[in-house]
Amino acid sequence: MKNENNNPRKSNIIGICVSQLQNYEVSGLTHTIYQCARANGYHVMVFGCFAKMDFPTPHSNGEASIFENIPMKDLKALILMGQTILHRELLLRLRDEAVAVGTPVITVDYELDKCFNIRLDYLSCFKRLVRHVIEGHHRHNPYFMAGFKGNAFSEERLDAFVEVLEENGMPVVQEHIAYGDFWGKPARRVCEQWMERTDDFPDAIICANDTMALAVIDVLEENGYHVPEDVIVTGFDGIELIKYCIPRLTTGRVDQEEIAEQIMHIVKRVETDPETVPQSVLVPFHILRGESCGCTPIHFQPSNQYVLELNDHIATKQIHIDRIFEMMTEMTEGHSMLDVLKRFPECAPDMIDGDCQVFVNEYFCRHTDIPISKGFRKDDILLLLEQRDGKMSLPLRKVKSHSIDMIPQEILEKTDRLLYLPLHWQNEVYGYISLECSDRKFDYERLKDFMMAMSQILGIVRNQSQLYDMYIRDSLTGLYNRRGFYGELASRMKSLKGKKCYIFLASVDLDHLKSINDTHGHGEGDVAIRAVADALVEAAGDNGICARFGGDEYVAVCLWNEGKVPEDFVAGFQKRLLLWIDDWNQAENKPYELGASTGVILEPIHDVDDIDELMKKADDNMYDCKVRHHSIRARRRV
Repeated sequence: MKNENNNPRKSNIIGICVSQLQNYEVSGLTHTIYQCARANGYHVMVFGCFAKMDFPTPHSNGEASIFENIPMKDLKALILMGQTILHRELLLRLRDEAVAVGTPVITVDYELDKCFNIRLDYLSCFKRLVRHVIEGHHRHNPYFMAGFKGNAFSEERLDAFVEVLEENGMPVVQEHIAYGDFWGKPARRVCEQWMERTDDFPDAIICANDTMALAVIDVLEENGYHVPEDVIVTGFDGIELIKYCIPRLTTGRVDQEEIAEQIMHIVKRVETDPETVPQSVLVPFHILRGESCGCTPIHFQPSNQYVLELNDHIATKQIHIDRIFEMMTEMTEGHSMLDVLKRFPECAPDMIDGDCQVFVNEYFCRHTDIPISKGFRKDDILLLLEQRDGKMSLPLRKVKSHSIDMIPQEILEKTDRLLYLPLHWQNEVYGYISLECSDRKFDYERLKDFMMAMSQILGIVRNQSQLYDMYIRDSLTGLYNRRGFYGELASRMKSLKGKKCYIFLASVDLDHLKSINDTHGHGEGDVAIRAVADALVEAAGDNGICARFGGDEYVAVCLWNEGKVPEDFVAGFQKRLLLWIDDWNQAENKPYELGASTGVILEPIHDVDDIDELMKKADDNMYDCKVRHHSIRARRRV
């Protein structure tokens, strides 16, 4: 498992794949790993999302798209936070992609072969916790609340409870064991049923996690029982909430700093002496002796600080939610994606703290007014939005994807942590956002709300843009229809208002469409219609407004300020059109000959209302051309 990364510029970057970032313990461990990496001279790229992955849904599939943007070959190591992702196929794919380019993979709490596995020693700590209750506090009638029935963690902790009972010669009473599903409400229901057993009341309730334990304490106190005097209660996992509860819960907690240090130890050893690195490292849990078992006297701290903090948190959360809804209301009007993006600084101030970049794919740009070059491919990425030093801009620049080369050198020099989050609506993937984090701790719940709102805004406006595109476009050719043509022309004329303008107008008819349809079928007629449309777009160039007015009728327009008209544009247009058609005939070798009749004019235009008169002139010229074509065809028959 030797690291073959030979890119010196990127050799100090560690990648982390993680989900459920809004979970306090998950984000806390991720931040601890980052801090340890920074202390050891490494940069960190976090590829994260918020969804649970164990039961795939359209939303979770969209979230998982962030793991497709990992530049494996540029990383010093890849860390997989497996228990947060819980999608085995995805984890195996990420492992294989990294191993294939020589990047070592380190898993946390999820064992995979071909990886260095950081295992968490839940079991021995949980056994010690059960012994602490039974042997240390001499409890003789303990109850046990497991998690989900069949869940590996739940069953493992139940087995540990049973084992310690048997070691102490105590009976295993099935009525003393129940499943609280790791959540508060199910745990409350179970405990309320236990409260009815006045003749067989527990003197200790050992819970498989903290959330259930806190619910149990609440039910006991509601029923007049005191913890720990009447009943000892213990939990497990050491969640953040326990420090605000009275009595303070006795529990078990993993040493997050030890996890981070073991990861750094592996990263360094893999580079210098990979053969000596163990494939598996066991990180211990520690018992946190609190007040709920009686080891520590209950300390009634003043609650004012906690109440004020909670009130401030609720108020801040409500303000944030209100702003999210205001942003969604204000930014989902209309169909112009560019207009929406230009309003982000106005409608979403301070939603993102720090520098960021928003990247989108070709799928997102399709059917919107975002300008992309003709050579923009499906796997290309567009830098859509960028915020630097509090100022937001629209670079609209194609960048190299799947590489750290896409990150400007100044950003790599400025920050030592980048966070990547997916941009999607359900399983429609639009791209991703890159956030410069440095040492700041994010409010990931708030960030999750913003990301979901942003995705909805972009998805709604994109759908509206697509509907509008259907409204103004010819479905067969993709050219403007009559409605779209007049709208675009009016818009262009408005931008040139007050200036003397010249208009080039071409009226084009597909020759012998009826004959092609009657002889070769309407499918071939559609082929011919699309071919002339492509020829027209090529001949008109980037400045052209091309439309199909129905049947075999087309129009092309170009506008210029006085003095900006290209020399010989009229002759050049007709030459390009006929050359494209000749090349098509030779390449396709159809049983019919594609042809087009054209009528062109180049004249001054003062107002958009002049267009109908000018179109009549071009039509007259086109009909003269069509008569000539018919005459030539008739002579060929003779």
